[in-house]
Formats: sequence, structure tokens, C-alpha cells
Amino acid sequence: MHIHNLIIQLFLGKVSGPIPLEDWADIVRILRDQQCLARVGWRLQRYGLGSTLPTFVQHHLKNAELIAQKQYHQVQYEAKLLQSLLQPLTTHLLFLKGAAYSLQDNADVGRGRTYSDIDLLVDKQSLPQIERELCLHGFFAEDLDEYDQKYYREWSHEIPPLRHGSRGTLLDVHHNLLPLMTGRAPDIQLFFSHTQQNSAGYTVFSPAAMLLHSAIHLMLSEEIKHGFRDLTDLYLIIEQYQNPDFWQELTALAIQTGFATELLLALRYNQKILFLPVPEHVIETLQPYKPGSLGMRLLDFIFMHKLMPQHPAFASSGDSLADFLLLLRGHYLKMPFWLLLKHLGRKAYRQILSAFFGSSVLDKNADQHNKK
Repeated sequence: MHIHNLIIQLFLGKVSGPIPLEDWADIVRILRDQQCLARVGWRLQRYGLGSTLPTFVQHHLKNAELIAQKQYHQVQYEAKLLQSLLQPLTTHLLFLKGAAYSLQDNADVGRGRTYSDIDLLVDKQSLPQIERELCLHGFFAEDLDEYDQKYYREWSHEIPPLRHGSRGTLLDVHHNLLPLMTGRAPDIQLFFSHTQQNSAGYTVFSPAAMLLHSAIHLMLSEEIKHGFRDLTDLYLIIEQYQNPDFWQELTALAIQTGFATELLLALRYNQKILFLPVPEHVIETLQPYKPGSLGMRLLDFIFMHKLMPQHPAFASSGDSLADFLLLLRGHYLKMPFWLLLKHLGRKAYRQILSAFFGSSVLDKNADQHNKK
């Protein structure tokens, strides 16, 4: 799609000529949906192109920048409170993904980055005490049914999401990077050994481990809503931090933890979509972990659809097929086959009930009321 290419050129600062106003309207629409409007605005300012944009585009970019700045200050506030509450309770307290990008000192990946929740990584044995402490300070889980409780408590890599009662802050507390039921949850101590503290004392992954975690999360996901944003996360980390030591740490950690394939794929789509230069020796090191030709063609179909800048209004039949294949692949990779069948069957059952009787029939309180 023509608009896709224009957005990529804008992100890279390589716009070759004037862009028609009608194209700008679609560009803003897509970038907002991808949560990339502030990020691309920052990149355009960096390249000295901000003042050359149409006035209405500058207004949209400025508004997106203000929202991103507000969220940046909010995560600083929340991080200070969480550090004070939880650090005495656990050996490791790490901020992950979007929050970590904002807390990392002078990190380009944090500029203009927006996100919906704050992700933490802690020691598994400290989870009960941490959950109680958070509850005492206003963070509560949604009212989940027995199946969902079991999913989180026994099979997942996190406790149920917590939301603050007054501030609305959404918190995901993890004890690993992948659900335990996948059989691929890494020895988390290997990742704990690749951390660093920022100037305010918050702990985050080293840039190489941060990159690998982002690649794992993206390449094993069963649903990708902001694929272009997530792809540019990887691009910006590599662009800022790459050097021989970075690449050595990254490839060694990926192979050691069993995620060399995911790293190879993440680099492949950065090369294909964003034209990221990757050292040849890195690709050669990861080559033995490349999927077979048929699997690679399927993955290319899925991710070349899902990682391009897109919007539901412009979705094609290919996009819909990629969504379906991604859903099947993600669930297959994250669940044993017996549990996958049970999970998909339950989701189908709930969707049928909702379609015929409305979503209220699925509410736990309504179910309890009906049993009386």
C-alpha cells in the first residue's frame, strides 16, 4: 500500500517529495491507531522536517506529543511509588517493555512511546506478598471466573492484571517472560543477570536483553495490535545501542535461552520493512536457527502483514487471514495441544452465548445470581 511506504519513509526521515493532503489524513489516522504518532513526530523533528509539515498535521503531532509527555510523567510517578512499596519484598524488581523504555536514561525508544499498562518482573516466591501489598494500596484484580483464575495461577507467567481503584493505573506483575505451560519459559536467572540501574535507581534489562525480550514478546504473540510500533521499538534499541559488545551479548543470550529463532525473525522483519542494517556475522550466527523454507514463507506472510503500519479501516482479506493464522500459531506455541483445544472450545462457547444472549450472560455476578 502506498501509505505504508510513506509512513516508513517518514519514520526513517527519507521523504523524497511533497505528500498530498489526503495522504496526510490517512497517515495521521494510521499512526494514531498504531500508537506511533508522537514517535514519528519526534523523529521528524530530529530530522528537521517538523516545520515543513501541513499545519493540521503539526497540530496532531503536538497533541500526540503532549499525551506522550503526560504518560511519561505518570510512569515516573507510579515507578517511584512501586519501587518504595515492593523493593523490600523481592530480590529482583524490574520494569519491563514500555515503562522500561520511559525509565531508561536518554533512551530513544522511550521518546513518544505510549502504552496501556506498567509491566513488572519479580521473583516468583515473592508474588503472594507483593500481591497483598499492592491490594492494601489500592490495586485490585478484576473479578475472574474459576477457569481464568486457574489460567493465571497455574499456567501463566503473571498474576491477574491489577488496576488501581482511583488512578486507573493498570499493572501486570510477571515472574517470567513466557507462560510456564509453553515449556519455553526461560531460566529467568539468565535474564536477571543482564540488568542495569538508571540514574533514579530503577532496574531495567540491559539494551541487549531488552531487545531480546521485545523480540520474544512480538514473535510469539497470538495477537498483534500495534505491530509497527513494536517493530520500531526494536529498530530504535538497535539504532542507539548497537556495537560489537551489544551484538555479542544479544546473540549469546538468545542462543543460551533458546530464543535464537525469535531473534532471527525480529531482525529479518526489521531488515525487510525498515531496512535496518544488521552485521553479516550476526545473521550467520543465527542462520542454523532459521525455520525451513515452507515455515519461513508462512511466517513471512503473517508478519509482513502484521508488522506493516496498518489500520482496521484499510484491512484486506490478506490481513484477516494473517490475523487468523497468527492466532492459531500463538496459541499453539503457548499451550499444550489438549489445553489449546479446551481453551479454544471455551472461547467459542462464550462467543456463541454472547452473540445469542448478550455479554451480560457471561458476567460472573449474573451467573451467580442465576444459580440462586
